[in-house]
Amino acid sequence: MFILIYVVDIIVTGSHFAEVNKLISYLGRVFPVKDLGPLSYFLGVETLHDGGDLILTQRKYVIDLLRRLKLDKVKLCSTPMSTNCTLSKFEGIDFDDPYLYQSTVGALHYLGFTRPDIAFAVHKVSKFMHQPKDVHWQAVKRILRYLKYTVNFGLHITQSDHTLQGFSDADWVGDSDD
Repeated sequence: MFILIYVVDIIVTGSHFAEVNKLISYLGRVFPVKDLGPLSYFLGVETLHDGGDLILTQRKYVIDLLRRLKLDKVKLCSTPMSTNCTLSKFEGIDFDDPYLYQSTVGALHYLGFTRPDIAFAVHKVSKFMHQPKDVHWQAVKRILRYLKYTVNFGLHITQSDHTLQGFSDADWVGDSDD
């Protein structure tokens, strides 16, 4: 069972519908509850049900972001960041619209909920929020080009997959800025 709480909205979902309904009934006895039926779209996250599996995607959010930035016609890219990309706060010229950079990187952070594949690249470009350079903006645009290429990707939650995996980049000496 999954319970997501955002301000005054609560999502309760799971693979055992009897248990979900039991919890919703209990919550309804404690405080007023309005059941809107099966979950389909919430805060930019689309939910698709495939048998007992759940697929979370932010396809519409990505498309809207690309349109807002006027980057919906960009060339596609198959990776969010080049393997030999080294970004530094000392290289490049100042980006002419820091607010655009900051709001775009913030929007990319929100995508991390269903798109863990961009987490590393978004972390890299986030380090330059206070004084973005033109090369940092190019890195952000590459992430956006990758998102356009993988717009239908999402998080696939299965009933039988209970394995937790984690990865880490311990290359602390690779950061030339500090």
